[in-house]
Amino acid sequence: MLDSPGLDRFPFAQVAAWLARGEIVPFVGAGASRVGADGTKLLPDGRGLAQDLIKAMEGACPHGVGDDLAKVAQLYEKTAFDRSALYDHLHATFEREQLRKEPGDVARLLGRIPRQDAPLFIVTTNYDSFIERAFAAEGKPLCVITQNMRDPDGGGSQVSLILPGGAHELVPSAEFQWNESRFPRDCAFLFKMHGSVHKRDPGGPDDVIITEDDYIDFLVNAGKGMSAYFPPPSLTLAYKQRRFLFLGYSLYDWNFRAFLRMLVLRNALGRRDTKRHWAIQLDPHPVEVKLWEHRNVNVYDGDLKDFCARIRSAGAYER
Repeated sequence: MLDSPGLDRFPFAQVAAWLARGEIVPFVGAGASRVGADGTKLLPDGRGLAQDLIKAMEGACPHGVGDDLAKVAQLYEKTAFDRSALYDHLHATFEREQLRKEPGDVARLLGRIPRQDAPLFIVTTNYDSFIERAFAAEGKPLCVITQNMRDPDGGGSQVSLILPGGAHELVPSAEFQWNESRFPRDCAFLFKMHGSVHKRDPGGPDDVIITEDDYIDFLVNAGKGMSAYFPPPSLTLAYKQRRFLFLGYSLYDWNFRAFLRMLVLRNALGRRDTKRHWAIQLDPHPVEVKLWEHRNVNVYDGDLKDFCARIRSAGAYER
């Protein structure tokens, strides 16, 4: 079985330089939002959120349901409460209760990357707005992009934008172009592929992917006619031209693996891709190392807090 090298063997200086030039796409997972800069817990992991939902359901939750988040969220929505109650719980957990907390190391790292007149593309499956807040704190322009992949009538053919400055727009996915003149040359583009819970009231169907039905809709819709629109074509092209840096992910998460498979099918990741990518993961299992390797991804064994400190130093990201 393959062993993974430690952070001492990671090419910090080169990766820091590529990040500043917008040549790397940070792919940010739940592990990157779990712990704050001071070491305090910011957000629950999937099991922790499942336990919170079970507790809220009280006796309405079947005994022995386990802590699979998609299954528990499905029961919360379909048997104990409803969709609006589920969204409100997520909004409280990932937005309202976090406003007094400082973003963690990964979000602050992304906000502090010095820009060299080049866009930075970021992808996340997280629902929280720590990255958005980190960019706002640094005064850096950011465009937030979501798609409603639960909508079978073409939700993926539309993209919802939060523009630098806070204005909202809904535009056809095929028409969205990140290099339009209205975006600053150093603008960052955050694609929240599982939706966002930043609004107190979504004002209609939300775009959050969390329940079993959500994931089924997501996979079905992404695999049929609208697949050409997810991610938006201009973003897919940008991803193909860049390397990926995976932070806070495990390949044991099959939902994440499903999205990676989409990238493979779009020739943005995998054996047909000649570029090398990286993943930072604490104590990765040898099986995961092998799975990453099949996608041209080198996995490094290390803590994200240590990684962020070392890449900030290598890239002179400190203020």
